[in-house]
Amino acid sequence: MQKLVWRVKLVADLGDEAAETEVEVARIERDEFTVPETLGLSLGEGKRLTAAIQTEMVRAQAATMGERFRCCAHCGSTLSSKGYRSVTFRSLFGDVPLRVRRLANCQCCREVADEPRSFSALTLERGIAPELAYVTAKFAALAPFAKVADLLAELLPVGGAVNAGTVRNRTRRVGEHIARLRPEGAADPDVDAVTPAVVIGLDGGYLRSRHRRPERNFEVLAGKVLNVDGSQHRFAFARNGNSASEFAEAVVSAGVRLGTPATVLCDGDPGLWKLQRQVMPEATLVLDWFHIAMRFEHALQAARGLGAGTFSDWRACKVVGSM
Repeated sequence: MQKLVWRVKLVADLGDEAAETEVEVARIERDEFTVPETLGLSLGEGKRLTAAIQTEMVRAQAATMGERFRCCAHCGSTLSSKGYRSVTFRSLFGDVPLRVRRLANCQCCREVADEPRSFSALTLERGIAPELAYVTAKFAALAPFAKVADLLAELLPVGGAVNAGTVRNRTRRVGEHIARLRPEGAADPDVDAVTPAVVIGLDGGYLRSRHRRPERNFEVLAGKVLNVDGSQHRFAFARNGNSASEFAEAVVSAGVRLGTPATVLCDGDPGLWKLQRQVMPEATLVLDWFHIAMRFEHALQAARGLGAGTFSDWRACKVVGSM
């Protein structure tokens, strides 16, 4: 039976009169007789293909950066190399081991701008691609950490998110970055400015703590601020002795001021009501429809219980017995 063969080649044109390079990144073979299972790329072939392309591209870019910084930007002299540093670049399309060149700064730069004695040609913050941090944090907000690790490893050639601990740590770093509501040293917002009315949803839930002591579970308060223009601002924090301050910072960062008309929707938890009165005493507190329905259901259940053992129940039993 005849074989069908595809060779996937990556051609690099790095410019600056550099010769084009051609690398075969994949070889795919199929029998002439095709069934749905062999039609197109398989999951494994797709992962190997994207990982191979990612490796060639990242290494070429790192090498180009190492050569571009060989000359001083001020005097044009050639900088001496201080060797290479081995790092791993982790991305959605695989882990890429790199040798990043380290260069000695020129004497003129150290005298004029007080530059360090050496620098790296390519700086990688924790060696993680922004896309990997984004996708990991997004799915970790919707599913358990272990499930997210399994999902990413199943669909993508990801090598650095193979366990729940890695997913948790990366999600935590993304959260810490987002939690910086405004730059350090920025002016305080105008608390007297009147802004359009907003609707604030506030709820709480319990999460399992990664530390068994002093408590196995802790409560997290989450909310959303809805503005009249349709924009939304979400926030969350762990309930503790500083919850009122954190709630106030969250609503202020969303544009809520002292004169802003606000409606707060919550589930009737006394702690949430107290928090709302501390931070926004003038706001209108509304019990959401789901918990209103639950209150009516509780009343109906109580009414049914009060009706048990009455004359009507005795009469119904008497009729059934006489039949």
